Amino acid sequence: MAEQTDPRGRSTPESDGRARRLGLYGTAWVAGAVPLFAVITALWLAFPTFGSTGTITIGAFALAYPVVVRRLGVPRRLSFVRFLLAAGIVFAVISIFTGWGNGLTDEPFTTPRFVTLLWAHQDPYTTPLVFDYVQYGQTIHSYSIYPYLPLLMFFQIPGLSYKWLTLGCWAGMVLLVRNRFDAGVYLAQPYVVVMAASGYNDFPVLLLLTLAYVGFEGRRQRWAQLLALGMKQFANVIVLGYYALRRDWKNLLVTVGVSAAYILPFVLWSGPVVLCPTVLADRLASCPNGGTAQYLLNYALWPIWVLAVFYPTFVRLTRESAEKGWLFRRRLQRWFRVDDLLRMPSFAIVGAAGALAAVTVFLATGLFIGSSTGALLLSTLLGVVALDLWVGSMDATRGTPPHRLLGRPVSWGWFRLAVALGSYALAVAAVLRGVTLGRPPIEGAIVGASLAAVWESIAWFASSAPE
Repeated sequence: MAEQTDPRGRSTPESDGRARRLGLYGTAWVAGAVPLFAVITALWLAFPTFGSTGTITIGAFALAYPVVVRRLGVPRRLSFVRFLLAAGIVFAVISIFTGWGNGLTDEPFTTPRFVTLLWAHQDPYTTPLVFDYVQYGQTIHSYSIYPYLPLLMFFQIPGLSYKWLTLGCWAGMVLLVRNRFDAGVYLAQPYVVVMAASGYNDFPVLLLLTLAYVGFEGRRQRWAQLLALGMKQFANVIVLGYYALRRDWKNLLVTVGVSAAYILPFVLWSGPVVLCPTVLADRLASCPNGGTAQYLLNYALWPIWVLAVFYPTFVRLTRESAEKGWLFRRRLQRWFRVDDLLRMPSFAIVGAAGALAAVTVFLATGLFIGSSTGALLLSTLLGVVALDLWVGSMDATRGTPPHRLLGRPVSWGWFRLAVALGSYALAVAAVLRGVTLGRPPIEGAIVGASLAAVWESIAWFASSAPE
């Protein structure tokens, strides 16, 4: 084994390489944390302005995190997953004790307390849970009806803060996928650990699903899947979708039966009224205790988990289909090679995150300069600049020019100029069209940013395709 220093105490190339690698790992962690905390801060300061798009923006950047890691040049070593796990634990401990980057939900206080209604012989689906709790010096009044499946309220350790439980579930989930680089990067990234440290109740369910579909050293645990079906509705959707895609009708029917068995006692107890919270989580306005459907900060955890666990299988099946399955029979390879097809999700995710970044910048600029026509155009320009920088930095190839634009080779400078001008033209046209029709500026900004993101993604995709 090489020594770390020479006789004069100077570092050797081995230790220098380790230091550079740790610096790169730290940069990658910060790159995932900065957009997360920037948007969370915006939501905290001006929720009415950013609330409609901010939570979706956070999810989009979290979905794009593996692309960020790849573009930073992080080597595909399991040591990076271990670094993310260690950094996440350090952050989470500080966050839980100090409140920094914490307090995003009331779930660590409400979820374990619902079981007290059962002990008092009251149905938590019909009886409201009313109490006050203190979080980081602030007293908060809570009034809620239980909106999940019944087993979730029992998954707790008496005397242990629920935040430590969710953090432990997150760490267990990462350890189960520690030998899968892409899955580890997805599940150990800053967004996921911030959700765990705040005590979101998704993590006990996600841990069980990870046990069910990844397992211990590849040995899947069916009991974990059956328990997950009684905890949170997203799990039921995933398991049903899994068996439907595999055309495993027997297990699909078993899944339906087990799910129904968990809620049947409460239907017999309180009647059909419990179907709204147990099946729909009270997300529809027609539910007795429901409200409008909305996208919450923690929802991105579920598509992230699905991609982390199942995307490698999707890649394998796509390659097999391209060789001998329906893709081959329909001659899809006339237009796309299988490698091109597999590159598309990356460009789509990057483009979606860029569009949402543009909208966020548009809204932030509007807070300071107003909503006159000139201000809208300036806000649109700054949003497109953010979109162009993001998409360009994520989708740019490392090859040498010329690049291709609309099938023709062009120099790097002309390519970048054409892409940026096209984005700005599409965004401005959408905003001005919305103004002339009397629509809210945000609608034009969303449409314009979406069109610009599609244009940029297609341009970069076509330019980076191999000859």
